[in-house]
This record gives sequence, structure tokens and C-alpha cells, in this order.
Amino acid sequence: MQVKEAEECCVRPKDWYATIYDPVFKTYSLGDLQFNIGLMNDDFSGPAESTRFPLGSIIPIMASVVQETHQPLLLLLEECVAATTPELYPESTMYPIITNKGCLLESVSSRSKFEPRQKSSEIRLSLQTFTFAMGEEVFIHCKLLAWDPNGLDSTKKACHFVEGHGWELLDNLAQSNLCDCCESKCKSRRQRSVASEKHGM
Repeated sequence: MQVKEAEECCVRPKDWYATIYDPVFKTYSLGDLQFNIGLMNDDFSGPAESTRFPLGSIIPIMASVVQETHQPLLLLLEECVAATTPELYPESTMYPIITNKGCLLESVSSRSKFEPRQKSSEIRLSLQTFTFAMGEEVFIHCKLLAWDPNGLDSTKKACHFVEGHGWELLDNLAQSNLCDCCESKCKSRRQRSVASEKHGM
């Protein structure tokens, strides 16, 4: 997803500036798994009709995995960052969106959230537009993870912050304690995912 400068339309923190988004749709494959990620229309029923999003509006993003012969898998967004380069480099200027093994950091200070799942092989994100690198193209890079639906833990999860409730687990509110580490460091366990790929859009 590319980002370009637009007219200012809303008030955000003092060091933020207005932007618009110019997205692209990407498809990737790994073994017999095919990953897809792209910008959608308001109800997630098809690709976005417009590639321009004013500051403060919601960008619907959907990722999916085609599982072929695999057992049913749960798709997670492990990491997402905005960067000024189409590839991530040590010198890239970056802004975190999803960090800490599935914590939607942007949900703490905006209306960004994970939407209820329609199927385990898809994940839907409503991302409120934010400003970053004024005057430059911006690319959003995400790490997608396909995982055993019964194997959620503090490093395999999708968590967002809900005002008045705190951090909540997308897939099972009763297990929202898995999100407790979103305020600190979610430590990795010695397990291996079915498939994990980094992609940029």
C-alpha cells in the first residue's frame, strides 16, 4: 500500500500530518499455501474502488491464505509497519502498526481494530489513516502467519485495544489474557509455524 501527501482534514497529534493512501493488491505463495493481501471496499465484499483515503477515514485491509491440502489454518498478522521504502532496510524510516507478535498498536490511539472473522483463513483489519513521512511515498509491510487454530499463545494471536476494556483477543475473548504482554514484551516459544512470510504493499 503506497501513501502520498494530501490536504489536511482532521486534527491528530502535534507531530502528525495529513496523508492519502494509494494501495495495490498483492498475492504471494509459499509451498502449497497462497497468501493474499489487499485493500477492500467498506464491507470487505471486493477490492477497494478508490485508492485515496482522507486522513481520519478507515482503510479496510484483508489478508487470506489458500490452504490447498493443509489442515484448517488460522491466518494472523504478526507484524505490520509503515516505511518509506518498498523493501525494508536498516536505514528505512518506519512507523509501527502491528508489533509484539500480533498486537495492533494503532488501536490504542485510533479507531483501528480487527474485524470479526468470517473464516479462519482470513483476517480483516480496519486501519484508521495516519500520517507518516509527509511528502514521500509510504509502503506498508506485513508479516503473515498461518497457524494451528488450537495453538494460540502470547506469540500467536491477534489483539486489539478496546476503550474501556483493554486488550482483547480477536478469536476468543475468554483468552484475552494472551494479550497482556502487549504492554511489555511477548516472548517467543520454541514452536514452528506452518508458514510465515513477509510481504509489502
